[in-house]
Amino acid sequence: MSYTTENIFPAPSSTNAMFNPFMGGGASPVTFTNGPTWKSFEDFRKSGTAALQSVPQRGIATLRTKAGTFRILHDADFQRLLGLASDIYRMQNGLRIVIKVAKITVKHPDKEHIDLLLQSASMLTECPVLPERTGHEEFQLSPEEEAEHSSDDLDLDKDIQRPEF
Repeated sequence: MSYTTENIFPAPSSTNAMFNPFMGGGASPVTFTNGPTWKSFEDFRKSGTAALQSVPQRGIATLRTKAGTFRILHDADFQRLLGLASDIYRMQNGLRIVIKVAKITVKHPDKEHIDLLLQSASMLTECPVLPERTGHEEFQLSPEEEAEHSSDDLDLDKDIQRPEF
């Protein structure tokens, strides 16, 4: 079998493949804007909830205190950064393996080692990009679900017999 870029790196067949950096796609770059800045915790506290509401999506607010400087961002932005950082860590480890296999292949350039190198490199490209969590949403029943389950005859005040051991 001859190895070409077409059979090692096939065209993307899914959205995961489209966002794989080895497939030529790539997720959108991470860009943030400067948000509000508070020079003390007291200024932040006095602003109340309006302070947090003034932090824009994809924005980073700054809180300076005696203890240090803190950055405040939305949960969705944090989850995106966490997912990207985890993906970078995974790729670093994968690249270390590919580099080790490449060094072995240079010393032993037989078909078996070349196949191992190609397989380890392709495994790195086959891994989907890690998901970016959207965060936690509050649990709520829709009006239809409420109406459907409101007819249940569940009486929590009723004496329930417990088994005796």
